[in-house]
Amino acid sequence: MVLLHGVRLAPLHVEKLARQGELVEAKKFDLELSRRVAELEREYGVHYDPSTPVPSDPSLGKAVFEAGLELAAEKGLLVVDESRIVRFTHEELRTALREAPRELVLGWGRDARLLRARRVGDGSRPLVFGGLAGTPVPQEYFYLSALSYAAQPLVDAVDHGSIQEVWGVRVRGGAPSEAAAGVEELRLLRRALEDAGRPGMHLLAAESSVTSTASLAAMSAGLLRRGDAQLLPVLNELKTDYHQLTKAAVGLMVGVHGAALVDPIVGGFARGPAGSAIVSVAETLLALAAYRASYVLLHPVHIIKQATSTAECIWVQAAVGLANEQMNLPLVADVWPSNGAGSAEYLYEIAANTVAAVAAGLHLLGPVPANGTRPNGGGAEAQFMAELGESVARRRLGLGDACEIVRDLYRLYSERMGANPGKPFWEVYDLRTLEPSPEWRETMSRVKKELADQGLL
Repeated sequence: MVLLHGVRLAPLHVEKLARQGELVEAKKFDLELSRRVAELEREYGVHYDPSTPVPSDPSLGKAVFEAGLELAAEKGLLVVDESRIVRFTHEELRTALREAPRELVLGWGRDARLLRARRVGDGSRPLVFGGLAGTPVPQEYFYLSALSYAAQPLVDAVDHGSIQEVWGVRVRGGAPSEAAAGVEELRLLRRALEDAGRPGMHLLAAESSVTSTASLAAMSAGLLRRGDAQLLPVLNELKTDYHQLTKAAVGLMVGVHGAALVDPIVGGFARGPAGSAIVSVAETLLALAAYRASYVLLHPVHIIKQATSTAECIWVQAAVGLANEQMNLPLVADVWPSNGAGSAEYLYEIAANTVAAVAAGLHLLGPVPANGTRPNGGGAEAQFMAELGESVARRRLGLGDACEIVRDLYRLYSERMGANPGKPFWEVYDLRTLEPSPEWRETMSRVKKELADQGLL
């Protein structure tokens, strides 16, 4: 392992290995990967039951972990810039897992929070990362919408949107516009935290990164700081590139955490839910080995409906939660509904995702409306998600009971997924008070009462 001033630079080691790795075309890699995933599903007995959106069998978690470990060791990580594969042995992957943080302090001072590995049925309150998480937000509304999340008492950290047009210039990857967007994003986020009275709050930021430029610019400007985090995706599927490795390397040098994004496409080369759970574990292990990630965001993407609130994606998150009994990592569930603010269906989607994720031992991020395509939400929905997550944890809700609840909630929105993407933040929130409009507040109160009547709030 390469050392620089005492820091273990796994990404530099990966670059070294990539220059010597097996040469392979991406298409061939994808097809062979998909075939091997199908074989591993059969070998380890990993099956998806559509009647059980929240699985509870501990043996499933063990099988998903072992199959994911096997896949990571066999297929390795394709570095797309070189078209070469970097492989890690089983022992190297297990070492990366063993050395990964089990808990870490995010933020500082009175705003510090402990992010720790949760377990299935854990009674500890999940941490909540509130924000629009990469969703394009117009520069003129970015500060106010970020402030609406930072001001929520149960939101622990902020992961907000991206700026895609800065001072009238459309952001282009690797260009000055991307650097400017990254700096402006962090400047506005810092201002929002200060004005919310929570300057030490943890930021998962530089979401305006198209390449690595925005992250690097924000770090060099001193705005993305030690103890903050940046997103480090594992590219679909089992791939990385030099932009991700560069961000990871610089982050390790300056003390910025890496938040690995694991987002298999359910219905793509990761196959169905069973295969996608296996791929999720493989990508988690590879992110630990290649990026030295501090924590992991779990975001299965439905190939058609996109949202994490599909039955298939909820199953994947819960199955990986079961597999985490073998890994013991801080895992965060991305909550990406298909509907948006103003619709009751949006709240039902949030609730289904939250109940399953928290019962499965995951933390929470979002909620992100309209599949992350429109800024159609605000802080009140993050507070709603946090309240529900806290209630599920307090009750130590088991996966069996969570499954029944999710089935009931799913019936309330499954036929209307994406039917109502909602209205933008500035139309459903008062921009002076940052409170939801009377109509949106009334809808939220009604849905909260329905959940309270079920004993969920």
